[in-house]
Amino acid sequence: MNQTTQERIIAQAIACIAQNSGASMDEIAKAAGVGRATLFRHFKSRAELMLAIKLNAGLKLQAAVGPVFDTQLPAREKLLKVITQLIPLGASLNVSAYFDHPVRDQDPRVLAPYMDCMERTRQLCLDLKAEGDVHSDIPVSWLVASIDSLVFAAWEKVESGDIAPKQAPWLVLSTFLTGHGTGQTAAWFTQQKDVHQ
Repeated sequence: MNQTTQERIIAQAIACIAQNSGASMDEIAKAAGVGRATLFRHFKSRAELMLAIKLNAGLKLQAAVGPVFDTQLPAREKLLKVITQLIPLGASLNVSAYFDHPVRDQDPRVLAPYMDCMERTRQLCLDLKAEGDVHSDIPVSWLVASIDSLVFAAWEKVESGDIAPKQAPWLVLSTFLTGHGTGQTAAWFTQQKDVHQ
């Protein structure tokens, strides 16, 4: 599928900002292969471009994990699929964190996908507890925060080149399940890792 000019500008803006959070509109136009006038025809200001990046991130987030959350898979399998879907989105989702954390963003169009994902992650953590995959005495809020933080850390380390993209989901899952998982979940995870790597 061919990218539209607007999609190309957004993609290149994400790439530029991932490398330099202060990337100028001129740098973004050059990376996208468009003139300054074309860039400003699509996005009247840097703020409008940043909003488009955030909205794009929300759409990608919902498209990647929404179908997984909707499955009837056991919780630990759902966790595995959610993490492996989230990690490749790295820069496109992580870049929006350079501007403002989604929870503090006042635009409901930006906030809604993030809050939906967090609520679904909360339900996933409740299911992990109910199915005996994580220790029952760990607060759900801590489980959710752990997943959120580990995913953001993985995105940053992949972007910086410190870890390989294929390695990142397994590091997230290993860290989460080693700290929070039960013995049976650890054994299951080791088996999954051997099969998928």
